[in-house]
Amino acid sequence: MDDNQSKYELLILKELEEELSSHEKTELKSWLREPENQLLYEEQKKLWNLMDELHRMKKISMTKALKKVEGKLFGRLSFNFLKRLERVAAILFIPLLLASIWLFGIQRGAEFSGLQYNTVQVPLGMRSSITLPDGTLVSLNSGSSLKYPVAFTGKTRNVELAGEAFFDVTKNKNKPFIVSASDIDIKVLGTAFNCCAYPEDQNIETALVRGSIEITKEKDERHKLCVKPGEVATYSKTDRTIEKNKVNLDKFISWKSGKLIFRDDSMATVLEKLGRWYNVEFQVKDKEILSYEYSATFSEESLDQVLKILTLSSSIHYQLLPRQANENNSYDKQIIVLMKQH
Repeated sequence: MDDNQSKYELLILKELEEELSSHEKTELKSWLREPENQLLYEEQKKLWNLMDELHRMKKISMTKALKKVEGKLFGRLSFNFLKRLERVAAILFIPLLLASIWLFGIQRGAEFSGLQYNTVQVPLGMRSSITLPDGTLVSLNSGSSLKYPVAFTGKTRNVELAGEAFFDVTKNKNKPFIVSASDIDIKVLGTAFNCCAYPEDQNIETALVRGSIEITKEKDERHKLCVKPGEVATYSKTDRTIEKNKVNLDKFISWKSGKLIFRDDSMATVLEKLGRWYNVEFQVKDKEILSYEYSATFSEESLDQVLKILTLSSSIHYQLLPRQANENNSYDKQIIVLMKQH
């Protein structure tokens, strides 16, 4: 952890304690403009809020607990930040840790449950990244999950993806890396590629950045498709066919840097991606809207800004429905109704 990040983690702690000066507030606000910094802030804020549950649980050693879970449970939360929490609370509890894991969408099986596999789940509206046991780096997009073993044993390294992820695979020619995504398997030795395989989507798209991959459909080794860098392979769940095309990769991997790029995409595709990105639900009153083709690049725009851009560029009118409160004081997902402008 470098001194610069430690500095901002200290600012986050001071912000949570409401002790920031005006200058520090400005500095922190500027730092939070980066999507990955905002994500780290939200995760640490959730952990902070969980401290309210301390009085209901059994006391254990804070230092021992932190050392035990720092590397295994909170890969993106620094040990320095957790140590600062020790100044605020003298005790931390195992049930609290387990609750915080659930809130972060991370369900890992290693030491506590004795399971053979870990599953990382990323909530809608968020993104995350992890390092697998072999050193492979994985970035997970909103609403995605990845299942992987506690340790890669045997002749292959197998993982299961539901959603979208970018893989930077550690090379091992003696142990292929295999991603199972619905009806296809993606086999690599060491490479970088993006796979979009949400269960509700009709297509699975695999875009190769470097190296090479083999795609097998329905686990039939007789039918393989080899993909080269700069190509995207599209598998149709409806037709059970697979084809590849040369593409501009920016459109497929820009989400890693906090951007959404659309190039002549159907409005149905645009709304699917925006819904996951902002954790909202779109209801389309005039179905003709779904066939519109749309091109745009969204970077740091708020949901309100995106909706206004849609209305100006696509002759679409929208209405925000009131959010319904639940018994536990949470609210249902925001529903946005789209209709043609007349």
